[in-house]
Amino acid sequence: MRNLIRIAGLVVLGLWSLLAWGGHALLDWTSNWAAANADQVSGVPEIVETVSWAFRSLGNASEIIVIIIWALGAVLILGLVGLANRFLGRRRASLTPPRNWRA
Repeated sequence: MRNLIRIAGLVVLGLWSLLAWGGHALLDWTSNWAAANADQVSGVPEIVETVSWAFRSLGNASEIIVIIIWALGAVLILGLVGLANRFLGRRRASLTPPRNWRA
């Protein structure tokens, strides 16, 4: 039972990591796309540069945010696996007949 819980925890952790990786890729692509198209906001070069810088900074900050959220989720998943192992994976004591029992 314990091995099954651990394997399920690893599968969930892998899916969580895949979701975080996809979210990071999406945020990175979106911020780069927005920074590249910052000239659509205004025709003034200073504003375009400021908007482009802001979107690239947002993309860099989103990477850190995704890592923090992934780490919190991973700790939560591993904690739940530990609790499940503690409560569901208990081994039951086998009942052995008493040695000096007389009928």
